[in-house]
Amino acid sequence: MRDRDDRRRGTLFLSIVPLLGALHFVCSPSLAQTILKGHSGSAPTLVGSDLAVLEAREPRKDLPCTVTPNKPVLGFDLRFHTTFDITLPLRELAGAENLLTVIFRVTPLEGEKESVYFTQKIRVPPIEEDAKGDAYLQGAFDLGEGRYQVEWLMRDRSERVCAHFWEAVAELGPRDKDLALNLRPGEIAAVEPEQFMADPPSGKAAEEDSLHVKVLVNFAPQNAMAASLQPADTSALVSILRTIQRDPRIGRVSLVAFNLQEQKVIYRQPVSDQIDFPAVGEALRASRKNA
Repeated sequence: MRDRDDRRRGTLFLSIVPLLGALHFVCSPSLAQTILKGHSGSAPTLVGSDLAVLEAREPRKDLPCTVTPNKPVLGFDLRFHTTFDITLPLRELAGAENLLTVIFRVTPLEGEKESVYFTQKIRVPPIEEDAKGDAYLQGAFDLGEGRYQVEWLMRDRSERVCAHFWEAVAELGPRDKDLALNLRPGEIAAVEPEQFMADPPSGKAAEEDSLHVKVLVNFAPQNAMAASLQPADTSALVSILRTIQRDPRIGRVSLVAFNLQEQKVIYRQPVSDQIDFPAVGEALRASRKNA
């Protein structure tokens, strides 16, 4: 019986450095936008002027911002992460407090799937009239495989508008065609707002032949010269942990989180059917405070 148990046990070692060569991860939860929903599954109701801008699909620079879309990139969580960068001269925001409202919709160009609308409000503190330089903002959303049209606008309290339109293509490379992605083709989703939010109960049955896995995770900066762990460093590892936990072949998991660079254990979790992500996040935050 002991030999049989040993065959069903295993140890995984996860570290950000060796894993980043195969799949890339580009996403920070702080970039996420909120999905706008209408009543009973219908399209959301937009301000008339906003809808007119999206429908016209004509670039606008009343508010002179520059939008740079980035190519969708496959993450460790097997979702395509799509980001875009926004640059806006600080002098355009000079004066009292301002509010920037971002609204955009993403529409699959293949099949008959519906558009998904996103929004974000960005509060701007008072800025001096002679301010130099630029403000840099970012946004992100997730996709399944496919081609998509993105119609994007941002307006300030003076109703000045910046509008930009582009096409996003999410596609697997030849070597990745057999991957089972977590979003269906044509599916559009918001970025998960909290890295360490708890997973819902798995509902997996504790079968006799299910695996018991011990996971060793190195939560250390990708850049050895960095002073602290960055969100991008943790995002990739947390995504891998979620994929491991959701694997139907794995019944029980134990976890040791540590920082190899600092030679210290951050968190231990005994054998369980679920990884306690909130506890892992709290342990990492406490570790940063004590550093």
